[in-house]
Amino acid sequence: MTASNYTRTMLARRPHASGVAAFGHVDVAASGRSQLHDIVEKLVKFSTSKTEVKYHPDDLADENEVLVAPLKGFDEWFQDQAAWSLERAVKEIRATGTPATLTSAGIVNGDWSFYAVRSMIGGKDAVVVRAKSPSWGLKSPSKVITKVVGSELKLVKEPLIAFDRAADLVVIKNKVYVLDPRRAERLLIDADAVKKRAQTTVASFKQKLKAPLTGPTVTAVQRLCSHNANVARRVERLIRDGDLSNVTASKVRAALPDAGLPTTAFGSSGALRALTDRDSAI
Repeated sequence: MTASNYTRTMLARRPHASGVAAFGHVDVAASGRSQLHDIVEKLVKFSTSKTEVKYHPDDLADENEVLVAPLKGFDEWFQDQAAWSLERAVKEIRATGTPATLTSAGIVNGDWSFYAVRSMIGGKDAVVVRAKSPSWGLKSPSKVITKVVGSELKLVKEPLIAFDRAADLVVIKNKVYVLDPRRAERLLIDADAVKKRAQTTVASFKQKLKAPLTGPTVTAVQRLCSHNANVARRVERLIRDGDLSNVTASKVRAALPDAGLPTTAFGSSGALRALTDRDSAI
């Protein structure tokens, strides 16, 4: 049995309602499985050729590096209860037995937002995840898709599904290679939920931070978190991982030059006052 015969393909999404499945397996013809196997193989070689650096959501790897983390516990960086989490996706696509596959209608009308492909590479179980709809750009009402038949173009009526030769996450056995941390973050969190809890997040941040903040500065931080999920997630990680009880106003001001900021960026004394205070109304 060739390695490509082990290749599986799975579409995935964030369920819009209770009881809706997050994953759907699709049947791929032998020639397609062979092509997908080659994609997985090249991504595995690319990932393992890099120098491994311990993963953290706020980090970016250099060109010759790759961020890595154990698969077990990876969901805790994001939303460990999310139905579409990475650990759940990998468990689903690696499940033993022959999975039920989606019908044509299920593929076309499923609102799938990302996909995973699994294959055996050098005896190792590898799964690649791409944070992109497999039908992206292929069913736009602004496009007419045609194919060359002989010397003429004919309309393509069948729905199209495409697979990139790139990935955002590669899982080899029980190790995760994070190739694009920002895309992975956007995929694995619910940005709207993060922004909606901005008030609670900032209240906790203010309570844990030893340095006092002016009222308008707290309001400014809350406004930013309610509009930018990436910033809100960084604040959440500071609350969880940062030793905020030791962060005083004097320490913050002393560190400003190292960050390339003027020493008066948060006021010269008293509570920390951000330069954005004047724009702090929500």
